[in-house]
Amino acid sequence: MLKCFLNWISVILPLLLHQISYSNNSPITFDLEKVEISIITCDPGSEIYSLFGHSALRINHIESDEDIVVNWGIFEYYEDQFKFGYDFAKGRLNYYMGIQNTVNFLREYSYYKRGVREQILNLTTSEKKEIIEFISVNNLPQNRNYKYEFFYDNCSTRIRDLLSSIFKSSITWGNHPSENKFTFREIIHQNLAPQPWLMLGIDLVLGKRIDQLVNNENLMFLPEHLEAILDSTKITTVDQSKTLISNKKVLILSDEDESSDFSSIAIYGWVILAITLLLLFLKNERIFNIWSSVILTFLSLLGILLFFMWFGTDHQATKNNSNILWANPSYLYLVWVIIFKKWNKVSLVYVYLIGFCLLTTILFWFGMVQEFNPTIKPIIISLALVFYYYFRKNKFVIYNENS
Repeated sequence: MLKCFLNWISVILPLLLHQISYSNNSPITFDLEKVEISIITCDPGSEIYSLFGHSALRINHIESDEDIVVNWGIFEYYEDQFKFGYDFAKGRLNYYMGIQNTVNFLREYSYYKRGVREQILNLTTSEKKEIIEFISVNNLPQNRNYKYEFFYDNCSTRIRDLLSSIFKSSITWGNHPSENKFTFREIIHQNLAPQPWLMLGIDLVLGKRIDQLVNNENLMFLPEHLEAILDSTKITTVDQSKTLISNKKVLILSDEDESSDFSSIAIYGWVILAITLLLLFLKNERIFNIWSSVILTFLSLLGILLFFMWFGTDHQATKNNSNILWANPSYLYLVWVIIFKKWNKVSLVYVYLIGFCLLTTILFWFGMVQEFNPTIKPIIISLALVFYYYFRKNKFVIYNENS
């Protein structure tokens, strides 16, 4: 369906923009004084894909029905569900710039009562020409698709880059109060507080690259931050200095309940640690082996996923992931040793090395570049206890064999 939509747009858009743009061979046929170009910011929704809001660009001729939204948030949805999921996971899902009728664009946000605000740009006629030409070029079939990166190339950063391209050195971005105060991880935590399980999943998959402080420019990866920065952005030229935003409007009032209870799930990590300590105290080897095998198998599978996201995908934010220090695919080897009782010198060396790695992680995690989710810290301690137990057991078995 998207292919048909894009083909339709490739025919309709030039006809539409012909009224409000220009080419090398034809003059402006529409009075650009009557054209408003604005940035639209949409509030976050309750669905996963909408948790961080949305940004788009609007081109509106205020005395006619020519009113469109330029949307960089369209992606291709395959009928083959496996291929769609695989490409999405690997970071190879193509996103597109698409054109929508403004009424149709706003309909969804009105239905879900998600707030939508508009910032009208303070533009000269020549600046409007440049933006419309930029959009026209971007909409060419060879230009409209791009490889989506949540932190570095999305619907908001596309608008930031468009404005940078048009105004170049004359633009002075407003300063956001969060500039260089929070990391990418801390910023997305603010949006994910009502959904701690999703926060845990993101913390597990994303590597240390997102634990760097975010400067003013990179803050604009979030629509709400882009909106705030644009409010105080200025354009300075030889002839004049002006604010980028001339006016603001509320297109749809938000009716969502912004108050939400934060429910911590760290308790589950401490429950796992408590069970591990209890089983060690009871000294029931059979039950402890079952418990350890279950934990180690689950964390091995998690480690395989983290390795895939690091080495098997194009996502930049999932690389250099320190969670691999404790979620290790090699735990499957220890599970095999436990089940089949294959204790030997190789297993002793393995248990010693992994146990030492876990202990080092515990001792130095406060100084690590990557922040660990609070839920997994007691799990790491549980793992260290498990490996310490099997290190002692392994030494005992080998000692008895040598006796």
